[in-house]
Amino acid sequence: MNKLWNRNFTILTIGSFISAFGSAAAGIAFGILIYIETQSPLTLALFTVANIVPRLITSIFVGPFIDRYSRVKLIYSIDFFYSIFFGIVALVLFSGYFDVVIFTLIASLFGIIDTVYQIAFMSLYPEVISEGNHSKAYSISSLIWPISAAIMAPVAAYFIENFTFGVAILMAFNAITFVITATIETQIKVKEKLNTKSIENKFHFIQDLKEGIRYYKVEKGILGIGVLFAAFSFVYAASDLLRMPYFINHATLNLQHFSLLISASAIGRMVGGVIHYLFKYPVAKKYLIAVSVYLTVEILGATLLYMPYILMIIVSFIVGLLSVTSFNIRMSATQTYLPGHIRGRINSTQQMLWNIGTIVGTLSIGFIAEYSGLEYRFIILCASVVSLSAIFLIPLRMKNEFKKIYNVEV
Repeated sequence: MNKLWNRNFTILTIGSFISAFGSAAAGIAFGILIYIETQSPLTLALFTVANIVPRLITSIFVGPFIDRYSRVKLIYSIDFFYSIFFGIVALVLFSGYFDVVIFTLIASLFGIIDTVYQIAFMSLYPEVISEGNHSKAYSISSLIWPISAAIMAPVAAYFIENFTFGVAILMAFNAITFVITATIETQIKVKEKLNTKSIENKFHFIQDLKEGIRYYKVEKGILGIGVLFAAFSFVYAASDLLRMPYFINHATLNLQHFSLLISASAIGRMVGGVIHYLFKYPVAKKYLIAVSVYLTVEILGATLLYMPYILMIIVSFIVGLLSVTSFNIRMSATQTYLPGHIRGRINSTQQMLWNIGTIVGTLSIGFIAEYSGLEYRFIILCASVVSLSAIFLIPLRMKNEFKKIYNVEV
């Protein structure tokens, strides 16, 4: 068996852990800041969409670029930029300045850069994993965000509720984590599998795009996965948008209760990640396990806010644990299935589909929440019809195509 913890995998994993602590704090803080300042779910929705629309546009065009140029250099260069970017945001917040339009523009800029980063990272990650260790590696990857969120969600809520410049402090912390991460990542040395096809004319970019689109005509299962998770993104957008305002406006619950819910889900993901690291699911059962998890997670997520708080915590833990199962099966299978020279283009298209789902979900749910007068938890419940329908229409009807991708040894 090849060693999983080789030099490159270790560096990339440690760097990701460090930056994730700052990102978790900043991500939670930004949403809370916008809602507290405006008290409007629609404004929060528009802020979210302002971050996602540039991702959608960028993801259409960035794939061919990422397939031709060093992903390692892109990753550490962007992390160095992030350290400066969030340092400036922190200074602005320390001055006491707040303007929703300016911060929306900042969110748009971040969306563009982060799309390049995420696709480059997703495309590089399989190349630092030794043969036969992809399932374990994605188990480790699935732990990064949950550990960070479990620790930083209550910390972020505490700073925001107890310090005048709590959000500014969290942004400064984020800047520090990125400069440490970027410095570590400069030490990655890997022979990348890039698109080395010769550039015959100035229209090579369009040719690269067409090659990526043609891949979907052959691999219907990969397209099905993209569309399925676009539907999931629609529903996740409803939950992400309305759960935090639900707690802030609740008669007895508050922001700390919301942060503990995030932590419970994150701890569930951590436990799930450890289980996946230690044990492998039967290869022939992975498709069945994945579909069962999809159904369970969507039903539990839709009904979560109707439960007593202690049950919310327990169910949030279970959803987190099951979500890691979904993530591990999907990512380890698809990223090893995709050819290295085209991985950037396919990943960028998948991101585009997911972003479309998020944009449509965020805008429609934001308008409904702002003007309908319906309970936030009821809106989330209704939105789940989209994801549940998608499960029956896509993976259950495309069983053979999904099995070909999921039921493999990785």
